[in-house]
Amino acid sequence: MVVNFNRARTAPLLAEFLGTSILVMVALVLSQTTGVPYFIATSVAVTLGLVYVLFGSVSGGHFNPAITVGMWSARRISAVRGATYIAAQMLGGVASWQLFQYFTNQSLTVKTTNWSTPMFLAELVGAAILAMGLTASLMRGLDTLTTALAYGASFFAGILVAATASAAYLNPASALALRNFNWVYILGPLVGGVVGVNLYMWLFAPAKKKK
Repeated sequence: MVVNFNRARTAPLLAEFLGTSILVMVALVLSQTTGVPYFIATSVAVTLGLVYVLFGSVSGGHFNPAITVGMWSARRISAVRGATYIAAQMLGGVASWQLFQYFTNQSLTVKTTNWSTPMFLAELVGAAILAMGLTASLMRGLDTLTTALAYGASFFAGILVAATASAAYLNPASALALRNFNWVYILGPLVGGVVGVNLYMWLFAPAKKKK
């Protein structure tokens, strides 16, 4: 019983840590090799679909503090679980950052981004699209593979939209790893996650059938 209890608590956190680490590592590699939004969006979208297939059934497949905050605001997860998920995700970002520096033998420089309303709104809208993609899949009870495709496609769309005015991280863990952990890349995705999850649940989720 003790083993099962520990596994039930540990597996979701490890899933969020590993899923976020893989996703952020791919984003890190792309940020250093290409600046083409379409190529970046395609690659990270495929990666998000992959990690959802790997870990979605274990933790719910957030891999992003913005998604976790959005799900918490809609009472889909408890505050305690949400806090532990966010800690695991941010640690995943740190792990990817350190591993990338170790592999490449170079230090990533800290970036400074001044507050910009267009950038904030771009991150907000992009993260909202991402959040709606996962929420729609969950509310409609889609299978794992279909949810992975929808989640990845929503990330692709969100990045392309956000890239018109920002770096299109849509994920505070990515911003931390990419050394651009500034307010615009923290608040934008967090607010977008709340808006995306709740907007879909309130207005577009299938109505429950009355018994």
